[in-house]
Amino acid sequence: MNREYLKDINTTEDVKIPEDPLERVIGHEDVMPMIKIAAKQRRHLLLVGPPGIGKSLLAQAISFHLPEPSEEITVVHNPERPERPFVEIKNRKEIEDEILEIERAEGELIDPQSAPDAVAERLGFKCIHCGEYSSAYNSICPRCGGDKFSHIKARRKHIGDLLGMFEMSSGSLSVPQKRVTTTRIIDGVEEVVIYERVGGEEIKVLDQRALEKRRQIVEEKPRNVIVPLDRKTFVQATGASETELLGDVRHDPYGGHPDLGSQPYERVVPGAIHEAHEGVLFIDEIVHIAGLQRFIFSAMQDKTFPIVGRNPQSAGSSVKVDEVPCDFIFVGACNIADLQYILPLCDQGSRERVMSFF
Repeated sequence: MNREYLKDINTTEDVKIPEDPLERVIGHEDVMPMIKIAAKQRRHLLLVGPPGIGKSLLAQAISFHLPEPSEEITVVHNPERPERPFVEIKNRKEIEDEILEIERAEGELIDPQSAPDAVAERLGFKCIHCGEYSSAYNSICPRCGGDKFSHIKARRKHIGDLLGMFEMSSGSLSVPQKRVTTTRIIDGVEEVVIYERVGGEEIKVLDQRALEKRRQIVEEKPRNVIVPLDRKTFVQATGASETELLGDVRHDPYGGHPDLGSQPYERVVPGAIHEAHEGVLFIDEIVHIAGLQRFIFSAMQDKTFPIVGRNPQSAGSSVKVDEVPCDFIFVGACNIADLQYILPLCDQGSRERVMSFF
């Protein structure tokens, strides 16, 4: 509090709200050190207590103490065995480098004055009469009043005369060329360069490296990003079904036919355990998903879990993606009377080992 007594509080500005969500929780001071240690050491938690005591609030606050995700998970097409797609993991630096390469492939933006005079004229930025630069959408030069595109129309008419044709339109040409291809010499080597008009104010330059990168992007293996880099670090899977929790492969009515249907890698859907990778997976009333508890603990121990098609009548049931990362902090919650139902399929010895694992 900014004031010592409640009677001194006049507005909400007098109440100091901590930035750390864990500091906003009142009445659980005894467990706060343990929760902070769990967040720092990436340990799992089982919160036991009656409804409304703040279990979900504590679980969500743990994610505040985690670093932002550093990995992106992608499913890549396997041309030799399409029903067994690959898993590709990229860290933040690799993704940033890839974005930079894509930006290079998109070309460098320059102002019209930086382009060669002949290019600026053909793209409609420079007046051929007085040399004034203006928007490519201005067909009349604002300085001398001349027709900026007269040379383009004259060239079109000349070519038409050579071919024995006539000009179909008598109106003025209001939009200049969109693209100009030419060559330039860099370090003594001649290379092809393309100048593209971007709107009416800028020019995009595509050099040999950008053109080659564009070709590589087109020929790159098809991929499906299932866990993006920019994502939430808190995933609540309370009441989730088997497919929502563990992932699935969508049904394709065409049976994955390469010409009619969709490829298997395109139909892979991550589960909550995969979406919580590098974050917190919270499940309240964990006893309600008793049959799935063993899958959760398997994922906790292995830090990977395969995604398979879970519909026996679907073509997706033949698709499997192995070793999909799912390194998460698991926070389960239940009432004290439900402790006996945790992992009901395990024997007593296994149950004690699992409970000590928390």
